[in-house]
This record gives sequence, C-alpha cells and structure tokens, in this order.
Amino acid sequence: MNASLTDACGVLVATLLGVPLILLPGYALGSLTGILGFRALGTGDRLLCAATLGLGLLPILDSLLVQAAGIPVAVLANVGLGLAGLAPAVRAFRSRIGFAAAAGPLALMLLWLGIVAYALIDIDTGTGLYQPVTVIDLVKHASLTRTIVEAGLPPLDPFFARPERAGYYYFFYTLCALVDWAGGALVDGRTAFAGMAFWTGIGLLGLLDRLLAATGLVRETSRRRVRLATLLLLPAGGLDILLVVRNRIETGLWIPMPEWLNEQVLNWPGSLVWVPHHVAGAIAGWLGLLALAEAADGQRRAPGATVIMAGTAFAACAGLSVWVCLGTVAAAGTWLALLAIERRWRAAGRLVASGLVAALLAAPYLSGLLASRSEAGQAIVFAVRSFGPIEGMADSWVLTLLRLILLPLNYYLAFGIFAAGALLFWRIVPRREAHAREAGRLLTIVAVTSLLIGGFLRSAILYNDLGWRVVLLAQVATLVWTVAALIRVAGERLRLPGLIAALLLLGYATTLYGFAGMRAYPASGVPSFAFLNGRPDIDRALRTAYTWAGTHLPRTRVLQHAPGAPRVFDFGLYGGQPVGVADREARLFGAPQAAVAERLAQVEPIFRDALDGDEVRRRATAAGIDALVVTAQDAPWANPDSWVWHGRPLYASPLVRILSVDDLGGWAR
Repeated sequence: MNASLTDACGVLVATLLGVPLILLPGYALGSLTGILGFRALGTGDRLLCAATLGLGLLPILDSLLVQAAGIPVAVLANVGLGLAGLAPAVRAFRSRIGFAAAAGPLALMLLWLGIVAYALIDIDTGTGLYQPVTVIDLVKHASLTRTIVEAGLPPLDPFFARPERAGYYYFFYTLCALVDWAGGALVDGRTAFAGMAFWTGIGLLGLLDRLLAATGLVRETSRRRVRLATLLLLPAGGLDILLVVRNRIETGLWIPMPEWLNEQVLNWPGSLVWVPHHVAGAIAGWLGLLALAEAADGQRRAPGATVIMAGTAFAACAGLSVWVCLGTVAAAGTWLALLAIERRWRAAGRLVASGLVAALLAAPYLSGLLASRSEAGQAIVFAVRSFGPIEGMADSWVLTLLRLILLPLNYYLAFGIFAAGALLFWRIVPRREAHAREAGRLLTIVAVTSLLIGGFLRSAILYNDLGWRVVLLAQVATLVWTVAALIRVAGERLRLPGLIAALLLLGYATTLYGFAGMRAYPASGVPSFAFLNGRPDIDRALRTAYTWAGTHLPRTRVLQHAPGAPRVFDFGLYGGQPVGVADREARLFGAPQAAVAERLAQVEPIFRDALDGDEVRRRATAAGIDALVVTAQDAPWANPDSWVWHGRPLYASPLVRILSVDDLGGWAR
C-alpha cells in the first residue's frame, strides 16, 4: 500500500482510539470526582474538559499501571474506566446537542486532524518518500513509543543499545504506546504520536475554556464570543517572521522554521505537532493549580478528591515534561509563600498535601530518571536568554549585558500579539479585578515565574529545552489575558484595534511560514539541511526494509545503520528492532557521552572505509550488533568486491541490504 495512505489511515485510527483510551476515561474521572465543576458543565464544555482531564491525569496512572502489570492491563483499565463514562456522555450528547450545533465543532476537529497529518506523515510518490522536517523530533517520539510497546517501563534507550533503562520523561509516550498496542498493525509509533497530538490540541482548548471561566475575566460575555476570540488567537505565532526576512536579506537563505532564529517561543500549532508532550505537561501543571485555586476561592467544595486529583496532575506534569514541571514547582512555591503570608492555612495545606501526593506517585519515575542519566556536569546553568539578532556581535560579558538589557524586547518579539495583548490587559483591567479570583492571581504568578526561569536559566543537555518549554506556562497566561482584553475592546463583532490586527497578521504569517517550511525545506537552500531526506528513493527503500525486518527478524536483534550523518532518522521512524548507536546525539536518553563516542568510533568505519569482512565482523560484534543495514549511499556499496556483496543477505533490494554479522568474514574485501 502507498505509504501516505498507510500513514493517513494510521493517524485516523490512532485518533479514534483516543476516544476510549483518553476522552471517555477523562469523562469518567470528571463525573466521579466533580473536579473543576465538571458535573455542572454544559455538554460541549464537559467534552472539552474530559480531554483535559484525560491528558492531565491518565499519564501517571497509566505509567504506574504499565510498570506494574503491562500495557494490555493498562489498556483494559482505560477502556473499563471509559465505559463508566460512556453512558452519561452519550445521554448528555443526545439530549443537549443537535447535529446542526455539532457540525461546526466537528468541522474544526477535522481541520485540526488534517493539519496534524500534514505535519507528521510521509508523502509517497511511488519512487521517493518525502518526509516532513518534523522527523527531526519524530524519530525520538516514534522510537520511544516502540520501546515501551516492546519492553514496557521504564523504557529501553532507543538511541543506544545498553542494559540500563533510558533516562527521559516518558509519560506522554505511555499514552502513545497504549494507542500503538491497541491499534495493532494499523498503528505504529509515528501515527500513535500523531493521534495523541490531535487530542492534546483538544485538551488545550479545554484548559483555556476552564481558565477563562475560573478567572471570571469574561463572565459577562457569551460563551460563543469567548470561544471565537480564543480560536482567532490560538493559531498566531510571534514576530519571528520579521527575523526570517532579516535573515533572508543578510544570507540569501530562507530558514525553514522561523523560531530557529531565536530562542524558541513556539506558536501553539507548532508546539502541538513538534512537542505535544510539553504542551500536555503545561496542561497537567495548570490543571493541578486550577483545581486548588477554585478550592481556595470557595467556588467548589474541597473534598479530599480535589487534593488527590491536583497531586495526580502535578505528578503527571513531572513525567510529561520535566522542564515545564520546574516552572510549575516554582509557581506553586511562590503561591505557597503568598498564602502563608496571608495566613490562609487551609489553602496552603491543600497545596502542600497535593505536593506530597505528587511526590509519592512520581517517586518511582523520578528515581529511575536520576539513575539512568550519566551527565557529569550540571543539567541547568545560569545564562541570560539568547537573542538571535545580537548573537556574535560582542564579547561574552558585553553580550550578556546586551541580552539582559534587551530581554523585554526579546520576549516581545517572541510572544508578538500575546505580549501586546497582555500589556493591553494590564492597562485596561485593574489589578483588583484581575486578581479577584485565585485563578486570576495564578495567571500572574505563573507567567512571572516561568518568564524569569526562561530568561535566566538554561538546560545544558544538548539544547535549551528548559528555556524553550517552561515559557509554555506563560503562553497560557498571556493567551487568557489577550482573549479577555480583546473581548473588552473589540466590540460584539471582535473588530480589532490597528496594532493588534497588525500583530495578529504577523503572527499568522509566522505560523503559516513555519508550516510551509515543514514541507518546503529542501528548497530553502540551507546547507545544514542537505542531509535531511537528501535521497527520497533510499528513504523509501529503507522504510520498506525496516518494515520487512519488523515482521521477519527477532525483535531483540540489534540492527545498525551508518551513524555518520549529523542526524539519522529512518531507523527510529520505521524500525522495530534496537539500534547499536543512532548518531552523534545518541546520548539524548542518558547514555554516557564517552560510551557513545567509543561506539561511534567502532561503527562509523564499517560504512565509511574499505574494510575486509573479518574486520567488519569484529567491529560489529564488539559493538553488540547483530545485523547491518547498508544502503547505496554507504561507501562499501560502490565496491563490487566489498563485504556488502558477499554471502547471502537477510534482505536485499536495489538500494538496501540487511546482512547478518554472523555471515560476514572469510573474504578480502
């Protein structure tokens, strides 16, 4: 079958599986606990909230269950919980929503599903396979999902074969693994991830819906108008499109992703297809804070279930995104200090109790995470946030000073309309009104703490994921403020002021440019991207070869490709077996850097140099490799006397061969 059609079907099946595995269990949890006033919500609000609860609570519960009893048991538990929510959900849907009223939301959901598929599936022309630029991260998502399906939790390292488990925040991939397992042959790690990205978008809408209601900032406005304003703003990015134009003038090149020209504050659609696990972490963190805020206000009766659910959400946040969790912890600590100063001991006690619940639930995950990582240096360091336009212009101390002075401008460019909307909100809304409810005060606390962390700390493991992801918490707050401000100044028809309208259009341009770049990146002319999908014909052949290996070779057999390119993707996107070493970034999941370098030194010459079969076998055996995946791009392929062409391959096509290491040796070259 055509790979594009296979992927599209897989995404559709994975999305549909989210109903019994995510949506209905979330509905049941809301009905059972009454969290966020779930039982009093209208039908549409309840369905959105159910997606939020499913994403905010199930990751920790399912991860503990998978670790204790396996994936099949976790799938059955989710389905069983979903059945408890099915009857009331169907009853509410039939009695309160007509098909005409449901047509609009369904059309938007189909549009969102199409956007997700566009960003994540392969385009198969019959002669070549054209991959989106998102494979840069998708290789991690797909391979980690696969290892959980194959070996349970904690996951094995999908980038470096070793006995130790991977040190990574894996809760989102637990949900992906449930979808992958339940989907059987129709779903794989890539399409399961796409399905979960879809539901994360729905869960984000549910969170925004509850936050806008809980803060009371739009209580005098119709729900339809609030939703329209939210949907109008949600696709907008920052002002990175201006940096793209500047870069084009200076270099003559079109950078594929606009946010790569500065420290990232990625637009919501981009975050949802690139890093939905971090968005889910923000949803979980906000869910815990919001539940406690409503209890602190006395809006909801605060039974023990509120503390337990908030603690569960905080624990889920820790395993969905450790970087977002750091921001959530900092915000919770700040809030706790304020509650103590105000002598609001009951609210403070609930916050402390929920933290203890979170620590208890997350303890197995956190202990495994720390034990499986081998970094010798600091994971987080002090550094003023980089600002793309000035990088390289001055010496280090002068550059640091410039970064500090220009940090407000840096954030304004990155947030765009949401920075302007936040400033407008604070100009027209008195602080007493903005903080009239605890949820409103939390918007300020969370925004300030996450911006400070993102402005003055950075992660030191490969990339600055801390600085890029912790600001998601502030992005939620600024979006809520912008919606509230627009509703107050734009009138019934949402007529936008001139500056806001201009910033919104520039934000749309940033997002649209980024999504166009996901497919048009080969035309960008950026030299550093030449390796990415550089041979679509070989990528298509590799997808076929790895699919064959997944059904014909033992799942424990270690397959090894040429790891010399800056990044390698096909092994993780399509493979079903472990890999000896992925590429030069194989330490992502905690493998020791020295061990990665040593294995690369063993393996790279196999695919680069003219070695005889005995030497190839010796090197592969020393690296724990069972079979070699060789393509027409590898140097030995062009030599008819090389080891590639001796012996009987396990698999052979015009562009790819898979050879058993045991069959190598006994010939010159």
